[in-house]
Amino acid sequence: MQSRALKVLACPECFLPFAEVTYASGAHDRGILRCGQGHEFEVAGGVPMLVRESDRPRLRAFADSYGLAWAKDGWGSPDITYLASLPFRDVTRRRTIEWKLKARSMVALLGALDPHERPCVFDLGCGNGWLSHQLAIRGHDVYALDVALDDVVGLGAAGAYVRLGPPFQRVWADLERLPIQSSSTDAVVCNASLHYVHDIRAALQNIARVLRSGGLLAILNSPVHSSQTSAARAQADFRARLRGLGASHEVVSTYRHFVRSELISDVFAAVGPVEEVRFGSGLRFRWSRRLKSLALQMELASFPILIATKRQESAPRAVSPGASLKI
Repeated sequence: MQSRALKVLACPECFLPFAEVTYASGAHDRGILRCGQGHEFEVAGGVPMLVRESDRPRLRAFADSYGLAWAKDGWGSPDITYLASLPFRDVTRRRTIEWKLKARSMVALLGALDPHERPCVFDLGCGNGWLSHQLAIRGHDVYALDVALDDVVGLGAAGAYVRLGPPFQRVWADLERLPIQSSSTDAVVCNASLHYVHDIRAALQNIARVLRSGGLLAILNSPVHSSQTSAARAQADFRARLRGLGASHEVVSTYRHFVRSELISDVFAAVGPVEEVRFGSGLRFRWSRRLKSLALQMELASFPILIATKRQESAPRAVSPGASLKI
């Protein structure tokens, strides 16, 4: 575990900083973290295991089902060639169009995150760690959090990027109970992860807690609709798809499609003013989506990059979200 992680990580029980870390004899990747209240958490393979004991069975079950479903759907691989090529090339050719979109959105995101101005970045729901790797290459101090520990779509796969370098800190964590000290990070990225939280408002308030004043929250690769009707229909369709892939009820029931106005309102209330970073999704992607939209006679999801800046005051201002919206 990287020593500087003690400056930002916190106990998931009480959110106090860790007072000490005791490593196993002759090892720097195995040990015990202990907070000021005496709560202890294991460090295994360099990964702080910062999930409360009471939450572990539920989160492990969720992660196992999630990982199996997405692997079955053509996502992920432990192969280093596959991982090293992402997001610019999918060597399996199973998700070529989707990875091209992710590459375009990543380039736009990196343009908005200056490593000199936003050195410390938390990648929430990092999956196999491809975005954490790209952020680390850019010079950010990166913390990659996920509930999945497997070697295909989880922190195990992200370990390949850590070995490839430059290193970043992996953390096993519940995204709805962030083991991060308050006001300790410059930026939080939710890349294809925010649409899996149970309580979106509580999650956003937790993110606001860990951001410094002026810090950024970036949301990307989550499905967003202008229409409530289209969002509900698309959500139901995708939940049915997840059931067909064998996903558990908890995985299926947490998956959501956002209504744009509602998402922006919630982000504004919890964090601060919201902007959209425009990027080209690619001609092939746009045409395929347009044709599918016409065939289904419904609005398909878009995948915007929304960036919120944490306001200076601690409490949300009593004004309409539309008054500060910069989109």
